[in-house]
Amino acid sequence: IEGYPRGYRVATNPFTSTRRVAMGLGLPIELKGLDLIRAWRDKVLSVKPIAPVYVQTGPVKENVIVGKDVDVLKFPTPKWHEFDGGRYIGTGCMVIQKDPDTGWVNLGTYRSQVVDRDTVTFHSVPGRHGAIIAKKYWDRGLSCPIAMVCGQGPQLWISAVSPVPIGINEYDWAGGLRKRPVEVVKGETVDLPIPAEAEIVLEGEMPPPQTVNASEGPFGEWEGYYSGGKTPHPVIKIKAILHRNDPIQF
Repeated sequence: IEGYPRGYRVATNPFTSTRRVAMGLGLPIELKGLDLIRAWRDKVLSVKPIAPVYVQTGPVKENVIVGKDVDVLKFPTPKWHEFDGGRYIGTGCMVIQKDPDTGWVNLGTYRSQVVDRDTVTFHSVPGRHGAIIAKKYWDRGLSCPIAMVCGQGPQLWISAVSPVPIGINEYDWAGGLRKRPVEVVKGETVDLPIPAEAEIVLEGEMPPPQTVNASEGPFGEWEGYYSGGKTPHPVIKIKAILHRNDPIQF
């Protein structure tokens, strides 16, 4: 991509064929149509959660950037649609948070717009698990620790966007889908489990939005319309960036 180091890439629309959908979900690649849907339903119903395991390190820590060297603008983040409010690094992403009361780790997908080199927005409607967890910190006057994964395995991502019940760790659910535990590493600046094989991870904290916020939106949604419109949003102040060599942004 012009203007960026060789090897820095962006992957889009990975699920635009039934063959790739089946491959991503760990199903026979010859399945199509209703046969594919039935196979996915049966697989979901048979999931037996498997807890993640911590490992010492992984590809995501091939590059660790902290402090003043943090610069999210180093990645080739597109402006996806003509009337978007800015460049969105969080689209097919996976956001990691931990409930301060129970220690429950939640994975969710929430869009995120680049503000500047160490700041991105966080968009989650009230009632979503990410918003519920963040509010618990904010109500106590605290910043919410958070990590945003921009590039992860398809079964991790499907776990982040699926309606997994509150209190259940999506890492466990993803492990059940894969029939083996997800390997995670400790964050550099946050006490959160990070996928060891992730492409790019932004670690940081979200201050209470009444103290720090930024304009966000609009954004072209997959259904074919724009949502939002330059409204104040919570922000993630990025404390560290982890990424593979030759990172692929999703």
